[in-house]
Amino acid sequence: MPTAEPGSTVLDPTSTLRCSSAFISDLHLGTAGCRADRLLDFLEHLEVDKLYLVGDIIDLERMQQSVHWPASHSGVLRRVFAMAAQGVEVVYIPGNHDARIRAFAGTTFKDIQIRMNTIHTTQQGKRLLVTHGDQFDSELKIGSLKEKIGSAAYQWLVSFDVSVNRMRARLGYEDVSIASAMKLRIKSAQQYIARYEALALSHAKKRGLDGIVCGHIHKPAIIESDGVVYYNDGDWVEHCSVLVEATDGTLANYQWPSQSQVTESAKQVA
Repeated sequence: MPTAEPGSTVLDPTSTLRCSSAFISDLHLGTAGCRADRLLDFLEHLEVDKLYLVGDIIDLERMQQSVHWPASHSGVLRRVFAMAAQGVEVVYIPGNHDARIRAFAGTTFKDIQIRMNTIHTTQQGKRLLVTHGDQFDSELKIGSLKEKIGSAAYQWLVSFDVSVNRMRARLGYEDVSIASAMKLRIKSAQQYIARYEALALSHAKKRGLDGIVCGHIHKPAIIESDGVVYYNDGDWVEHCSVLVEATDGTLANYQWPSQSQVTESAKQVA
């Protein structure tokens, strides 16, 4: 099987994933960094009762500067609307990059519920807060200049990833994420992620909940502390990851492989 991120399992792209609930976030549709082809492939292999879109689905913020919208991006939206029309309960929780959609919280659009946040009860009766997670940024007290520099550097790395992976795909190699690798090597980025995770856990604990599901920081994770669990479903820019609740109520992070990963895996089996 292709290599997965630590704590994640790579899904089998040849079979259907049947589950109770699925949580995806940080698609960033409308930007070149979005792995829309892989996302659409995943959605076409997904059979689920409830789908949570946990923010930064359409990057309205970035699209004010430039728009990248190939057919696959429209395909993702059509697939989500089709799932909702077919009876899947779809809940959309806008993030900071699609914050303008928060004005419609509490309404339903084409069978898709729009909420600021919500409580999800698992098949085991666990109560989880589902929220994008950008509200914790103010408590982390990131300086505006530092934040802007960090954001610009990250966007440059994501753009570089796109160019590198186009070349790697032509050569038959699997995708890489230089942006993700850099975050893991920069001490300040690691500290920010650790503080973010601690804040999210504290927030859920104060509300008397069993856990919290969020996105925002593009780092899939499952962390338990004092009986409360932090779940981050990752993103579809760096990790192509999804948080899945199985029919027995257990939750796990998974990754959807690229076509080059599937091809390489098939060669190894042969």
